[in-house]
Amino acid sequence: MAFKERKKPFRLMVMESLARRMHLSRDDRNKYAYWVKGFEGELKFDEMTQELKCECLILNDLFLLVNGKKVQIDTLIVTAKGIYLYEVKNFEGVYYYEGNKMYSGRSRKEVYDPLNQISHAATLLRQLIEQMGYDLPVKTFVAFMNQNFALYQAPMIEEILLPGILRSHLAQVNEISGQLRQSHRKFAEEIKLMHEEDLSLHNIPYYEESLLKKGVTCCNCGAFIKKYTQSINSVCPFCNKKELVTDTVIRQFEEYRRLFPGLRINATTIFKWSDNQLSAKRIGYTLKQYYKAKGSGRWRYYE
Repeated sequence: MAFKERKKPFRLMVMESLARRMHLSRDDRNKYAYWVKGFEGELKFDEMTQELKCECLILNDLFLLVNGKKVQIDTLIVTAKGIYLYEVKNFEGVYYYEGNKMYSGRSRKEVYDPLNQISHAATLLRQLIEQMGYDLPVKTFVAFMNQNFALYQAPMIEEILLPGILRSHLAQVNEISGQLRQSHRKFAEEIKLMHEEDLSLHNIPYYEESLLKKGVTCCNCGAFIKKYTQSINSVCPFCNKKELVTDTVIRQFEEYRRLFPGLRINATTIFKWSDNQLSAKRIGYTLKQYYKAKGSGRWRYYE
């Protein structure tokens, strides 16, 4: 188990809701698909790092503020020999280097070089390590996860991990001997506490409540369930996924709060958001059980 688990990014969850509840432009749908593919690549890399048997601490998805600058780290592995820093990419298709720039073989357009990304992250991480009072060497890598990826004219450097050598690289990491010192564990604990959830909505299309489709979606396939059950459990008619109605209410509440963080939420809010599909009684009971009530009477809302 990772010392810090990866969560689905806030921005991706918002886009997921918008993709189900409103019409997205072609550009926004392409953007959403790109984010989904990137997250899938990160999860695949997590599966591989979980197989490591050497003594190490794995921290996934760190979002840090260093000297006023934001840095996002896909995966950080603390080992007895220092820190291994990974930028994970799930690019598909043909790419190539020309000069010091990276291009898409399909569009012939320059893309942001992940080597520059990892270099920027490493610089800020080293500054942070020094400020924290530690002396830990940092090695950087860009892990390309997609088997349908090809990279031509790439620099011959160990930082680039193509799909075919990922397992052999992690096998080498697995051979790192030595035990973690107390300073390693303390560093991992401290940097984990420094993580700040990225709640920015950068590159999210404009939306408002009136533009979004109301109703209850399946927790598995995302389809709208037109006739929702009033019993304890529900079963999606499309994928047969079973879910406690209590969990459905919580999911509806969290989705609404994610989309509209500045608004107060009461039982009526969720009743309307579900397009009257969920029982008002069930909603009220669930909110009282799982959330903190503020105010009273008609002014009561939940946090």
